[in-house]
Amino acid sequence: MTVTNATFTIERVVKATPARVFAAYTSLEAKSAWFKAPTDCETLARDFDFRVGGRERFHARWPGGLITDFQAVYHDIVENERIVLVYDLFHDEVKLSVSLQTIELRSEGDGVRLIHTEQGSYFTGGVEAVRGREHGTTWHVDNLVATAEGRATSAFA
Repeated sequence: MTVTNATFTIERVVKATPARVFAAYTSLEAKSAWFKAPTDCETLARDFDFRVGGRERFHARWPGGLITDFQAVYHDIVENERIVLVYDLFHDEVKLSVSLQTIELRSEGDGVRLIHTEQGSYFTGGVEAVRGREHGTTWHVDNLVATAEGRATSAFA
C-alpha cells in the first residue's frame, strides 16, 4: 500500500469581520449553511461539539448507496484567529485519509484573510484523491465566503 502525503492551501479575502467568519465555524446551524454535501443525501449521523477536544461527525448515505463518514477532533481554537482539527474520512468503512486542517483568520483592510491549509495522508487514490479533496474543499471555502458576505452559496461543479 502506498501513502500519498500532500498539502494544499486555499486563501480568500472575505468582506466580513474575523468574528463573523469565525462564527461560521462555531455552531451546527452556521456550519451547515456552507459545509454540506454537493447533492441530496441521507444523513445517518450529524454531531457537532465545537471546543478543544470536541468532535464533529457527518455520516451520510449518497443516492448511489455510498456511505461517507467525516470524523473530526478539534485540537486548538483561538476565537476569531485560529481553528485546528484532525479528521478521518471514510467511504464504506474504508479509511481514505487522515488530515490536519488549520484555519487562520487575519484582519486585512476592511475584511479578513482566510487561510485554509490541509496536510493529509491519503491511503487510496494517490494524486487524484488529493486533487479531488482540494476541489471539494475549495467549493466549501467559497461557500463559506459567500455565507459570511451575505451572498447565496453555489452548486458543486
